[in-house]
Amino acid sequence: MENKETEYIDGDADDFTIYLFSKEPQEKNSIKLELSKPDKDIKIGLHIFQELLMIFTAGMKYLYANGKESVNINELSMDDIKNINKYIASIGFIAIVEKFTIEEYLSNMKLPNYFVNKELIKDDTLLRDIYYEVTVNSSMIYRISFDFLK
Repeated sequence: MENKETEYIDGDADDFTIYLFSKEPQEKNSIKLELSKPDKDIKIGLHIFQELLMIFTAGMKYLYANGKESVNINELSMDDIKNINKYIASIGFIAIVEKFTIEEYLSNMKLPNYFVNKELIKDDTLLRDIYYEVTVNSSMIYRISFDFLK
């Protein structure tokens, strides 16, 4: 909620990454995230998802890359994921990270994949129904989605 002590920060994505992840996580819903308007052909739910995914991956890299260019999500612990989620909660969202073996994935397939089939996204498609999946080492599949913090 905005008040006389609300602090406004201008900058690009890198500036925001540093602002968010360079100190201990702030209280839930304490940082107001303002996004640019989506392109004309991008639904708002997908736009929010894409921005949150970029924040999530930038946070993984900022916190856990240790000077490398990238982070292998398979090398992060559940405590690392929980830590990133504290930062995501400060902007009013929760990151849902599911991990599957190939066999488990076959029992947990989720359709439609709105991230792959963007044309299926409607104005009333829920943020939590949009997800990104990545396969690591041909053996593990990670599904990342987001929802509004309740």
